This record gives sequence, C-alpha cells and structure tokens, in this order.
Amino acid sequence: KRYIRGQTIVWWGFSSCTTAVNVLNSNQFLGAKGDRTMFTLHCLSAKDIRKHSYYPAEDEVLLMAATQFKVIGCLNQDNLHIIQLEETSPPFSLLQPVPVVVSPPINPTLPSK
Repeated sequence: KRYIRGQTIVWWGFSSCTTAVNVLNSNQFLGAKGDRTMFTLHCLSAKDIRKHSYYPAEDEVLLMAATQFKVIGCLNQDNLHIIQLEETSPPFSLLQPVPVVVSPPINPTLPSK
C-alpha cells in the first residue's frame, strides 16, 4: 500500500545490499515466516564494498543516502512483499556537500638574536 507503481521515492539512509540472491537463503536476511519485504533494485550509483566487507561472499554493495527511485512494480505473495525499484536522477541535488575548511599551515618563527 505504501509503494505505488509509478511513484517516485527517495531512499534517505545508507543501506547494505547484496547482488547475490542466494544470500537470501539465510534466515538472518529474509527468513521464511512472518511478514517480509524484499526490494529488488536496478541501481547505478551503489558502491561495491566486497573488498572492505567482513563477508566478501555476500557480494555486498552500499546504497548511497538520498538515492531516488521510481516504483516499477509490487508483488504480494502471502507474507512476502516484493517491491521493484529503478534508480532515477532527481531534478536537483538532494544532499549538499559539506564544506571543507582547511586551516593555514603553522609557520613557527624563531626568536631573532
């Protein structure tokens, strides 16, 4: 009910995701009982973090904060809800860069004799 086909949404948080569907066999991720939601993403800006992950076999990618998506479709199978999203470009930047302030170098002066 929350995700409507054709709707544009913004994913505001950083999220750990996987490109390997077999990872979902683990009860730790999707499970087999109760209400569950799985997002399938067509995403261009996610960053591959396998080389930095404690679990490189999980094919982990990091979804950037403030990523905009269009809802492509939804499927409700018993207690499993599948939401299909496709990344889109927002009309303007959703995050502002943090200004970097650089302090001037310290030049010690020696007392003159």
